[in-house]
Amino acid sequence: MNKIKIAFFVSNLGQGGAERQLVELIKSIDKNVFDVHFYLYAYQKETFYKEIFEIKNILIIKNKLKYENYLLKIIEALWYLKLATKRNDYDLIFTTLFMNNLFLRISSPNRYRNKVIANSRNSIKLYSKIHLFTEKILIKNSNLVFNSKDALEDFKTVINKKFHNKLHVIYNGFHIENSFRVGIKSKDLVTIGGLGRLCMQKNFSQLVRVFQLLNNEGILNNKIDLILQGNNGDESKKINNLINENATGISLKKSNPNINNFFNDINIMVLPSHFEGCPNVLFEAMIRKRICVISNGANSDDFVIDGQSGFIYDGSDEGLLKSLKSAISIIGTKKEKEIINNAFNYASKNFGMEVMVNKYEELFKNIYEKNKSSN
Repeated sequence: MNKIKIAFFVSNLGQGGAERQLVELIKSIDKNVFDVHFYLYAYQKETFYKEIFEIKNILIIKNKLKYENYLLKIIEALWYLKLATKRNDYDLIFTTLFMNNLFLRISSPNRYRNKVIANSRNSIKLYSKIHLFTEKILIKNSNLVFNSKDALEDFKTVINKKFHNKLHVIYNGFHIENSFRVGIKSKDLVTIGGLGRLCMQKNFSQLVRVFQLLNNEGILNNKIDLILQGNNGDESKKINNLINENATGISLKKSNPNINNFFNDINIMVLPSHFEGCPNVLFEAMIRKRICVISNGANSDDFVIDGQSGFIYDGSDEGLLKSLKSAISIIGTKKEKEIINNAFNYASKNFGMEVMVNKYEELFKNIYEKNKSSN
């Protein structure tokens, strides 16, 4: 049997859940079945996930853009993608994140009709009218993979029914057997953690505000800390201003590929995001047996059951304060063990790396066979 020739395209590998999942997929996909090419088509700065260069039996192609002007960079990137797909005869091409999805689909030649697979990590609620219009047009000749059922069902409401068979759900995957072997944080100090880019969607400014309220109430004799770790974003200035007003017990740390160090330092993981598809940090926390507190918006597919596998709040400051108090109150008790074990068992069963990779391989094979039979 000839190998299925598949090319993965992203502009660059910065820090992020989509990039992390892409690296894991490329690392784990069966190289006896798939001939893998990986394109960094707009390689502008150092790659965050350097391990991509250590993966065996794949071909990596890097393209550094020459122009500084934003419009010229876009034209240059589109032209490069057009040439790369024209000069090579791939059975399938795959990409992730909206701009990559858009660029690859509008630049690839007609012979790639129904051979493009794009991974979408956004809810329809986050799409502008023009973005949604392009998805309606481009779905005719491509496939979209969502990482939550909620996001897929939302798209079905705006996409023509005859294209629903091009919409798929595959949850993110994690290395369960290695990740959970993290040390247990000391119960003498309760440390709350937030992990991710300091941007509006992640909503960490709310966590800072509520942490200050928590500290002001003097719970556990003020033995409470907060750690925020991640790259700067559009909320960095706001968060820094909040911290400067009352910096007691709050630490800001830069992103680090070794997230075990972060989880070793916390008891409670908070996801205050306005929206998440399949939130990587939630499952990273679950498999490391940390208590999780999550907003309704981030809990898109009911990943957490309130009081059984974590704590859910309604998105308000008051709701987060109440959930944090509940989480703190069970630390060191039988209830804490029950909740973190429930969460760990759920994540292990549904979000293992092997589960994700197998589903992608099955999808790739099905699309390949369908294209072959139609030709």
